[in-house]
Amino acid sequence: MAGASFDPGGFFEFDLASGAVHARGAGRVLILSDSVVAPLVSAAVGNGDLTSVRKLGRELGESVARDLGGSALELPVEGVLEAAAGILSVMGWGRLRIDRWGDALVASLEQIPRLDDDHLGVAALLGGLFSSLSDREIACVPVSAEGHFLLVDPSVAQKVWKWSRAGDDIAAIVGRLAPAEAS
Repeated sequence: MAGASFDPGGFFEFDLASGAVHARGAGRVLILSDSVVAPLVSAAVGNGDLTSVRKLGRELGESVARDLGGSALELPVEGVLEAAAGILSVMGWGRLRIDRWGDALVASLEQIPRLDDDHLGVAALLGGLFSSLSDREIACVPVSAEGHFLLVDPSVAQKVWKWSRAGDDIAAIVGRLAPAEAS
C-alpha cells in the first residue's frame, strides 16, 4: 500500500457488552488518563527500567506496519512516518514531526504528555516505536524541555544525554556527533 495514509476512523472498537476496548488489528487496550499513567512512568524512570514503555512503543510500531499492510522497510518513509504520527496522536502521545539536522534525525512531539520531568518515558516509547519500524535498535534521547528527541545508536545515547543535561542545544549536540553515531 505505497500510497496509503493513516485512517483514524474505527481505530478503537468498543465492546460495551464485554467491557473491553480493542485497537484495530491489535489486542485489548486500556484507556487511562495521563494523571494515572504519569506516576507509573515516573516510578519506572526512578527504578531505571523503562522496558514496559519501550515495549509499548514497539507494539505501536507493529500497529503501524499492520495498518500499512507490510514491513515499514519496504514502504515509502513519508507514509510510514505519517502512519506513526497518526497512531501516536490517536493514542494521546502528541503530534509527531521528524526533522533532519545534518545527518541526524530529531523527533518532535507537540502536546506531549507530562509523565516525568525529563521526558524519559516518552523517549523510551519513541525508541521502541522507531526500533520496531527500522528493524534495528534506536535510542531516542530527550534534547530539550519542549519535546525534542534525537534518534541515535544506543551506544552513544548516554553521551548525548550528558551533553543535553549540560545545556548543549540540538545543533551543538549534532555537531559533536560523528556521522556514524547519528541515526
